[in-house]
Amino acid sequence: MTYVRKYSPLCRVLALTLPALAFSACSGLLDVANEQQILEQDLDQEAALAPVVNGVAGDWALMYTGAINIIGLVSFELIHTGSFPSWRSVETGLMDRTSNGNGVYNNLSRAIWVADDAARRIDEAFGGGGGMVEPAQVRTWSGLAKMMMGDNYCEGTLNGGPAMPPSEFYQLADQDFTEAMSRASAAGAPDWAMRAQAGRARARLMLGDYAGAMSDAKAIQAGYRFEAIYSQNSNREYNSVASLTRTLTRREAGVHPTFYDDPRFIADPRTSFIDRGPNETGPDPTRKYVEQEKYKFRDSPIPISTWQEARLMEAEAELNIGSAARAVELVNEVRAFVSLDPYEGEVSHAAVMAQIMYERSAELWLQGHRLNDLRRTNDPSLAGRDICFEIGIDEWESNPNLGGS
Repeated sequence: MTYVRKYSPLCRVLALTLPALAFSACSGLLDVANEQQILEQDLDQEAALAPVVNGVAGDWALMYTGAINIIGLVSFELIHTGSFPSWRSVETGLMDRTSNGNGVYNNLSRAIWVADDAARRIDEAFGGGGGMVEPAQVRTWSGLAKMMMGDNYCEGTLNGGPAMPPSEFYQLADQDFTEAMSRASAAGAPDWAMRAQAGRARARLMLGDYAGAMSDAKAIQAGYRFEAIYSQNSNREYNSVASLTRTLTRREAGVHPTFYDDPRFIADPRTSFIDRGPNETGPDPTRKYVEQEKYKFRDSPIPISTWQEARLMEAEAELNIGSAARAVELVNEVRAFVSLDPYEGEVSHAAVMAQIMYERSAELWLQGHRLNDLRRTNDPSLAGRDICFEIGIDEWESNPNLGGS
């Protein structure tokens, strides 16, 4: 999409953090301007780097929390218990271009564009950005956004271009993560190198590069955890999953019965929820409301990637090109961390894959992974439903490569 607005998000950030710079960089603040013209002069100043990178991270976090709600509704993690008609529709599996996927698509497109543009402009302003950590950071955010596009949309676009399939987004994400790893290593930032490598493991798994995924996943150290940070400061900075699924704020959605009626999830500490019985409802008085406990407050962080996810990716790769027995060992390593009994079922490809998918459904609950996992394993629960979101209507009507003119 082409974004046109009366003032730039970067100028808002600069105004809050560097007023003098904002005054000079954002003159003509109320003029209509194409966002592609915003950062040129600002990034010539080193003082602008931190606000720009924070803005990129902020756009990604805003997209992520909103996407988790909608993906949760279409993938049987959440059930609508409130008064949003559009949420009730998307919960039924409606993922056409006029659905709630449109808003997520807009935020996702923006997150990709802002990150890619920041990477380009940092390189231009600072001679390639050698030895700087900021290029690694913005490329990591870009790769993560492209992963979300590939995971949840039937096809997508970049900056008003033609439609591309998920595989192309995974390939572009792989490139972003590889570049970020190199930049982070050169800058002496091992934390960002590992964040990028965890992302690359995910991209390679989705591309069917099991050897590459296994190698990257093995490199993720025990204890690793990368989170999106939220705050109580404003709507933009809220964890909207907590905002819209908690009694303290709004019971717009609750835990889906797929989870609260399953003894495995009831006993699993990774899927923590409060079931107050059949008479507990949300604003819709006909539907039972069960409260998720994973994100309790508007400032609760949301995991982006963890060592547990890495072990499960490694297990899936092992199952496909290595040893099913070793895959079970990796699954049990993850289960042991939360004091669950080891898996002792059949060690066949089908049985172990089913267990890996269970572990992912619990470990990655309400993190935006479930729809993709259901789709890529041809889960029968998706029969008769849309299986991925269409490109949003705003992009469709404004992009001449699609339905626009």
